[in-house]
Amino acid sequence: MSSTARHLSASGDRSTPAAALTVVPSTADAVLELERVLDVFRTVNRKAKDVVSDARLQQLEWVAGELAIALPLGLSETAGDSLEGLLAPDAVHAYLLLGRGGFLRSMPTVSTDPTSVDASERIRIYCLEAFARQARIPFEAPDMPPMTLRPTVSPQFADLITGHLEAEADQWPEVNRPDVIVRGLALWGVMRDVLPRLGELESMLLEDLTLTSTTSTLTLIRQPQGGLRGRMPEPETVALSPDTARRLGDWLQRRTELITRLHGGVPRHLWLSTPPNPDAGVPIHRRGISKWYKKVADAVQIKQDAAGVAEEDFVPTRWETMRRTLLAQRQAADTARLEQGGESSR
Repeated sequence: MSSTARHLSASGDRSTPAAALTVVPSTADAVLELERVLDVFRTVNRKAKDVVSDARLQQLEWVAGELAIALPLGLSETAGDSLEGLLAPDAVHAYLLLGRGGFLRSMPTVSTDPTSVDASERIRIYCLEAFARQARIPFEAPDMPPMTLRPTVSPQFADLITGHLEAEADQWPEVNRPDVIVRGLALWGVMRDVLPRLGELESMLLEDLTLTSTTSTLTLIRQPQGGLRGRMPEPETVALSPDTARRLGDWLQRRTELITRLHGGVPRHLWLSTPPNPDAGVPIHRRGISKWYKKVADAVQIKQDAAGVAEEDFVPTRWETMRRTLLAQRQAADTARLEQGGESSR
């Protein structure tokens, strides 16, 4: 009868017990090849974030991690032999089924939103295509799940947020208002006039803004959405309302004061972090804008709850949900004007 394996002690006696000898499997060739491809994306990300952004790199690393988890579950007989085998149709099909079923999660989730599942699958397919393209491997792309946008909410919430920001500002003399309030009024004015996505806000530069006695415009690059690969983004110039132009003028004054405290290069980005953030004066990222907006939306919801307002929906805490709400409202108004114009011309 075999005995339990034991480690040798310093004296040579077999006195140190071990639970069992564990055989550590070697890393599959496909995973090693995938890691080398991923290193290329990491290098590009460090040197050219406009080619591989931080968010895109995070997605690529996420999918690569899922593939490494899925491989031992048995994607196909040859999936582990090479990256080409890992990206073959049968292995990709098995991988997407595991992902859609939630078997590759590294932590539990309570989300049952099917739009989230579809969005994750679109990201997976895009990253698989990127791996194959970089490795020059033929790739048969599965069908993309259809785009399903989250529902919009009542447009009245935008007015509530405007009112909340203005009430906050009125608590301070204009010269003493905190920078975050001055920036918030300008950000929200741009939201209502321009309807930018977070990434579009993040990338705005000073030269994109024109504020003169006769012209108030903001130019931005609309980012293609919904997996519209191959579509080139084009600049769009949007006229600003007088109120938003005034808010932006106030922000530019505060922005100048912020950058005078910096050591080193002067940022060209329009939106900067504000005190008490220790990085005050440096460009704010989309996560920072998102956190600011959520804090405002939460404060408005607290007011609604305290007033006992009966409502079907809560104040949306996602910037994109509010943006689409305002976009839908604008599109409905444009359609009504066109229909009214058509009726009057008859």
